[in-house]
Amino acid sequence: MVDIDMAVQVVLISGCSSGIGFATAVHLAKDAEKRFKVYATMRNLAKKGQLEEEGKDFLGNTLIIKQLDVCSDEGVGKVVKEILDSEGKIDVLFNNAGISVMSVLECTPIHMAQDMMDINFFGTLRLVNAVLPSMKARESGHIIQCGSALGIIGMPFFEIYSATKFAVEGLTESLAPMLRQFNIRCTLMEMGPVKTSIGENSVAWGKAIDNSTADQKTQEMLTVGGGHVARWETTALESNEIAAVVKEVILGQKTDFRVQTNKDFLMDEIAAKIKDPACNEPLEKITKWLYGECKKSKP
Repeated sequence: MVDIDMAVQVVLISGCSSGIGFATAVHLAKDAEKRFKVYATMRNLAKKGQLEEEGKDFLGNTLIIKQLDVCSDEGVGKVVKEILDSEGKIDVLFNNAGISVMSVLECTPIHMAQDMMDINFFGTLRLVNAVLPSMKARESGHIIQCGSALGIIGMPFFEIYSATKFAVEGLTESLAPMLRQFNIRCTLMEMGPVKTSIGENSVAWGKAIDNSTADQKTQEMLTVGGGHVARWETTALESNEIAAVVKEVILGQKTDFRVQTNKDFLMDEIAAKIKDPACNEPLEKITKWLYGECKKSKP
């Protein structure tokens, strides 16, 4: 029989080798009041060195590092079982692992689109499915999904990434009312630009895509779009700023179902979409915002 410490919240986080997952794991594990025990997971344990160094003062105590590939049914089930066997509960799941790429849709190999959907959506789904039975049995828990503003407003050249985040939005919005009956909270963290290595990883991943095979007009729009995306960095938040928001969400200091991390990013477009279900206004806004410099042509 596991001796369950009800004063400490057990938190499972995916994608902790860098970026938001890394920052959140450290931020929670070093909590002065020791209110969290963090299971920080990553696909490749060869990348755990920085997390071990940053968390050396509480490693093995409030911070435990485990290998987890969110694309593996067996791996997800094994890690969740190990945590439940050790702790008797998982209070919080933070589904953070993800990948993105900016590319021309018709130049993007289908296998890369499938990989992105497997990581961003099915990886999220695997972990939710794995923790739900124990959360339902205890009638307690909190599922935090790493969504995106691009999961509400579709963005050209991020079509596949947007599709994965739209899927996460739909999954979570559909699930949340039912889980309330089990006293399980759901939160959609809708990220704006973040200074994180997901961008670096995505650039490296995207090098396998040959966008040069696209027509000239599309390539011109891709160049203009890339310039706008580069300027997103001016509004990007640091990963530790996002980690602080995640902690507020876990502690109930932010109770909204949807939590936007960057109030300056696409808020007008999102508001226009909600106001105009036909979506003509936000479509026009995105077109003008992103491609105002491109020569217009009739559809």
